[in-house]
This record gives sequence, C-alpha cells and structure tokens, in this order.
Amino acid sequence: MTARLGIDLGAGELRLLQADGRRLTHHAEVLLPEGAMVDGMPTGLLTATVRSALDAGGFSARRARVAIAETGTAFRDFRLPRLGGSELSRAVAFEGRRLVPMEAADVYFAWHASRDSKGYGVYLVAARRAMIDAVIAAIGAAGLQVERMDLKPLALARGMAVSDGLLLEWGATEATLVLMVRGRPRFFRTFALDAPSDDAEAQLDELALSLNALVKFMRGATSDVPIGPATSLALGGRFAFLDDGLQRARQRFEFNVVLPLTAFEAPADFPWQAHFAGIGLIRQGRWHNRLSPSQGGDQRVAA
Repeated sequence: MTARLGIDLGAGELRLLQADGRRLTHHAEVLLPEGAMVDGMPTGLLTATVRSALDAGGFSARRARVAIAETGTAFRDFRLPRLGGSELSRAVAFEGRRLVPMEAADVYFAWHASRDSKGYGVYLVAARRAMIDAVIAAIGAAGLQVERMDLKPLALARGMAVSDGLLLEWGATEATLVLMVRGRPRFFRTFALDAPSDDAEAQLDELALSLNALVKFMRGATSDVPIGPATSLALGGRFAFLDDGLQRARQRFEFNVVLPLTAFEAPADFPWQAHFAGIGLIRQGRWHNRLSPSQGGDQRVAA
C-alpha cells in the first residue's frame, strides 16, 4: 500500500499527516517561523520547516496533497441555465472572468457543476497562479512531489464529514470557521488568535467572541440560510485535548456542538482530531486536479 501524505498549510501553522491504507501512521504539528509565509507566498523558511518536520517525524511518503488557506483565493457560487457540455464550459469560463476580481491570466480556475431540473449550480474557485506555483516549488524543494491541491475549508468539511452546518477548527495560533450548505462552503474564514497558546481559557473566550461576530456577519450575508441554536457546530483541533473540552465548548457556543469521528484507524495516542484537513485530503478518492497547475490553467473539479 502506497503511503499518502496530507499537508495542511496555514498562515502560522503546518500540519503533516501520513496514512497507509485506512491507518494513520505519522503526524507532525509545527508553528511556522516568522517569514515562512508572506501574504500567502512561501519563502525558503517554509521549505526548511517542511524538510525538518519530515525528517523528525519519520515520514516515508514522497507524494503530497496540500490544503491551502483562503489568502490569495476567491470563490463564487452561482447558477447557470441548462446548457450543453461545451457551452457549459464556455459559460463557466465567461462568468468566472466576470465575477472574480482577478486578472484571468494571473489565476488558476477550478470548478464543479451540479445539475438539477433548472440548470446547474456552479462552484468556482480562483487562486493566484504565482502563489500556487510558489507553494509547489517550496514543497518540491523539501523533497516532495505535490500530487493535488485543495482549499482548506473543503478539505476540513470532507475530513469532518460535514455537509450542512458550521465547523470550527482550533489550532495553536489560528482558527478556521466554515459554513457548509448542501455540501458547499458558503462562508469561511481563518483568523489569528491573539491569546497565547498556553492560555486555553483566554483562547476559548476569544473563539467565542470571534464565532459570534462571524455568525452575525453570516446571517446578513447569507440570509437564506437559517443559523440558530439547532445548527450543528462540529469542532476540531484543541477541543479534543482539553479536559471536559466538549462541555466547555457547549458552555460558550450557543449551537448544537458535536465532536466528529473518523473512519481511519490510529494508535490510541494519535492526535487525529488535529488533522481533519489532512484526513479530508487523504480520503478524497475522485480527483479532477482541483487547483493543481496545468497548461490551460482552467480546471473542472469536484468542489
């Protein structure tokens, strides 16, 4: 069985996860040194950090799948009428160039269309071409071959098996909040945590304030999606490693708080709850190149 490696690349944190078949075997969680990522662009410090983590953690996989945060990306969720195959591709390309506030020559497009009786629901992602190329080069310089790339919110939702509701991942220095609606992320935001990582209570208070503010914004921006006490809130990351973490979260968050499970096998002390994005990358079986570069740049993908 070929070992698979998932890399969760955040603004301030790096997580690596390796699996052999359905068993998780290796992991690493590393704070990125200052200057490793600058406005979403990697530097030589990222290469050195990845190489050091691979060596220290005993990883054997050399083909990697990478999840990136939203910096340098844009997404649009829109509808098109019923069209033929070639017409659909042209219509998506036209709408993408019209709706995304980036020069078309400077981005990679990735999209997926879901058909229904009225036409197509299209989910389109655009990512800065220079950023994607630089991430691939930086990780390649660490001795890895990037097999696929994906947006972290999509990988997180897949790893947590969440198709509807909120999900919140808590890291040492940053957190990611996603609103999923019928399998599509309608809103997502990764934000830095100001409280020190060794002060869990302060970070929990900060998470509660940020969650309330972002949900208030979502209620205005996505008024067609009801968000209330019955809405599920799936938690990942540090919640699972706190004493009474679930109970403490329920005291602060006024939603239906749950801790997701995983279908992967792992040793008893394996911190898989910190690696939902990596799990989402590894478990994805049907790939359509997503944000991976190609000569044409435009990619039809399963969002």
